[in-house]
Amino acid sequence: MNKKVKNILKTLAFPVLVFGIMDLLVRLKTGHGIISSMIDVQSIIRNAGISTILALALAFNLTSGRLDLSLGAQRLAGTIIGGSICQMLGLSGVWLLVFALAFGFLFGFLTGLAFVITRVPPMVLGVGMGLIWEVIPFAFTGGKGLNLYGMQGNAILNNTYFIIIGMVVIAIFCALLMNNTRFGYELKAIQGNQLIAQNSGINIFKNAVICYTFAGGLVCIGGMFTAAYETQLLAGLGLASNGVVTSNMFPMMLGAFIGLWSNDAIGTIVAALTIQIFQYGLTQLEFSTPNTNAINQGLFVLFLVFLANKEIFKIKAREKARIAEAREKKARMAEEKAKLAAESAN
Repeated sequence: MNKKVKNILKTLAFPVLVFGIMDLLVRLKTGHGIISSMIDVQSIIRNAGISTILALALAFNLTSGRLDLSLGAQRLAGTIIGGSICQMLGLSGVWLLVFALAFGFLFGFLTGLAFVITRVPPMVLGVGMGLIWEVIPFAFTGGKGLNLYGMQGNAILNNTYFIIIGMVVIAIFCALLMNNTRFGYELKAIQGNQLIAQNSGINIFKNAVICYTFAGGLVCIGGMFTAAYETQLLAGLGLASNGVVTSNMFPMMLGAFIGLWSNDAIGTIVAALTIQIFQYGLTQLEFSTPNTNAINQGLFVLFLVFLANKEIFKIKAREKARIAEAREKKARMAEEKAKLAAESAN
């Protein structure tokens, strides 16, 4: 079996194994499997698609050590304002995504620009910018947010195949951007060592603004898919919007791990699908939403502990192998010495 096939099998093992375990548990409790109709499949795929998009958005900054706590507010602002303007212009369907993406780019760019100008730590800046961005859609709509109920032409945004296509297109775009462009090469250099990257001539602040811009655009695409499915997106204050985005740190981190056998984009898709299957199984087992979230975040913490200590396991494994090799060599030397002693005696 060649390496490529092994990598594919390792990548697919995550969702397949989780599906098998959850399906067995659900059958033992309810008498039926985790999937009982196409609605279940569509729900898992839709949620996995949105989760993938948000996780890819998080990765733009978080992989460089910048946690942008304003992404949830950017999602609200770009989606609500973009969608509201579409309604005013009598547009619907794909235009909602286009306008959300455009305003997402705008709010992301302004956040990145604020980071470069003020040099405030990203987390602190994110809190301040998040509070500002939340006020804008609230004031723009009088606190009503975006309501798409009864709006014609939006069926395509709920179409499972369209969501899959959108997710795949975004994943391919991110993969090409990271691996085949100057921006991607510079971003990897910055992720390795920011000071060395800057000293080598890379404009780290320009790169940061681009990261903020792309992240803002992606979260708004995810926000519009959610708004189309739920028919509304409420305006909120007090950074309540941030949890929707930061909850996707698990698929982002797990995706980077799974991506060791493919790439980060594919890994993120597989990770999001795996986590959605797990969460859907918990729902079928009649766990409440708070309990489901608690279990999910608990697993995330355990996964982070594993990532932090996996090198220790490798070091211990190498030490164990060296000790075993030394003992084996010592035993062979003792055996040869005994053999020479026996020959001398004869």
